Amino acid sequence: MDYFIKVIKESIIVVIISSLIGILSGTFLSTNENILSTIPFILLLLPAINSLIGDISTIMISRLTTHLLIGSIPPSIKKSKRLIEDFIGLLLTILLSLAVLLIVGHIITYSTDISLVNPIEIEIIIILTIIIMFGLIFFMMFISSIFLFKRGKDPNNFLIPFITSLIDFLNPFLIIVFITIFI
Repeated sequence: MDYFIKVIKESIIVVIISSLIGILSGTFLSTNENILSTIPFILLLLPAINSLIGDISTIMISRLTTHLLIGSIPPSIKKSKRLIEDFIGLLLTILLSLAVLLIVGHIITYSTDISLVNPIEIEIIIILTIIIMFGLIFFMMFISSIFLFKRGKDPNNFLIPFITSLIDFLNPFLIIVFITIFI
């Protein structure tokens, strides 16, 4: 029962913050609907990309927490071999998964006669967004995990809902910024 109460106490604030970020994300998407609707290919892939980054981030948080708990990385902000291996492995995983998503997206686009204008630019925007998001999220999660771990908190309880909500906001935000810049 004590563990249950601890999880509730650690999670309630972050769930409220995540809900507020979700409202902000929905508002941002609805106000920029005209930009996204001009490129149906991005609308087709946006939910899958959000899910991909969210899934990889959840794995990242769990791995960081496990490494901290078993002591394979020190609870300090410094480079370690294990951390570099995780970063490279997860980056390769996300890039391979993104390649599959792009291929499936193109197959659906061509089979349904959805217009695809500037496919190279759109792919560059999506790849650039994913790489920036991955680096930013990895850095944020590493520092946040260590900070929470040193305070005796379970980073999973705080970071998984927070990062998932943050990704749901940042991913469309970066895509819209890059569309505005490049297209």
